[in-house]
Amino acid sequence: MKITRSSKTTIAFATQKKRDILYGITDEYSRVANIFIEMFFGNNFQKKDLKKDITDVPESWLSARMRQCCAGEALGMVQGAVRIAAAKGIVPVKPVHTGRKMILSSQTVRIEKGRNSFDIWLVISSVGNKIKLQIPLKKHRHINLFSEWKKSGSVVIHRKYVMFSYEKETGGKKTEGKLIGIDCGINHLLATSEGGLYGSEVKPLINVIKRKKQASDAYKRAKKTLSYYLHKTVKELNFGEIRLAVTEKLKNLKQGKKKNRSKDFRKTPGNWKYRELLRIIEMRCEENRVSFRSVNPYKTSQTCPACSHAERGNRVGENFKCLKCGYSGQSDIVGSLNILTRFTTGQYGAGFKIG
Repeated sequence: MKITRSSKTTIAFATQKKRDILYGITDEYSRVANIFIEMFFGNNFQKKDLKKDITDVPESWLSARMRQCCAGEALGMVQGAVRIAAAKGIVPVKPVHTGRKMILSSQTVRIEKGRNSFDIWLVISSVGNKIKLQIPLKKHRHINLFSEWKKSGSVVIHRKYVMFSYEKETGGKKTEGKLIGIDCGINHLLATSEGGLYGSEVKPLINVIKRKKQASDAYKRAKKTLSYYLHKTVKELNFGEIRLAVTEKLKNLKQGKKKNRSKDFRKTPGNWKYRELLRIIEMRCEENRVSFRSVNPYKTSQTCPACSHAERGNRVGENFKCLKCGYSGQSDIVGSLNILTRFTTGQYGAGFKIG
């Protein structure tokens, strides 16, 4: 199985003159991209149709190679808009290229090893108007994680950063190992069906974010700190011993929220990046060949794992006690047990056996 990841690095080390040249390229690229979008939207264009007679239509000083990249991105935006509209059953809306980024192929960008005090030099050539631009970049902790991965030839160049993509072959999914259910909460970031509680310091981090003014530098720093904490906590799970991980389903987060989540929890999911947490778990599963599944979380923390009796009164805060059979336990751990059981006893869980 092949997995892909991406990492960004700032272009702030480039001189203002170089950035001005880059912005000029981006502006022209965006103008031409929007011309291509007008051509493609509502018409059945495919990638194989992007030949010289099409890419030469817009008048521009961009080179043929840049036009090819531009047309490819425009076509991708149009096809993406159509797919999203079809999935939602609505009329597609024509996309607009805002000029914030360009997706360039290896024909127009070259990555060179660092010199002077920089780790990477991004060389942009074959642009047009005899432009050749060299942008100095520095590696950081996240980029270094992919040192053994294969780097993609295409590069996303934003007005503020450059984003590289990486690929890695991981092999097939595991056929042996533990099966665990994972419940995500606000008092404990993760609770597992094995009885583990992880990330018990998440609430103070959320409270810091709530005290900051939105979009301020302090707010962004606090959110970044929380994001690091999410990654750190997920790493504490021993994916080497796991064959299947089952979590709550993203599209059902709002279902039953008023009844099943505390008032404090309902006010904070945007801040504590609940969806990001589940995506981090999914990515770690991919990297470790672990099967990842998700289920509807409705009443998982109110249902008794022993007798299946579901009642709101079964749960009081972090304490669970079944009002029918007397089974008791930590409420988040009970939720994780029910999450795992809901999958393994469901339509798609027949291939996984507990024990």
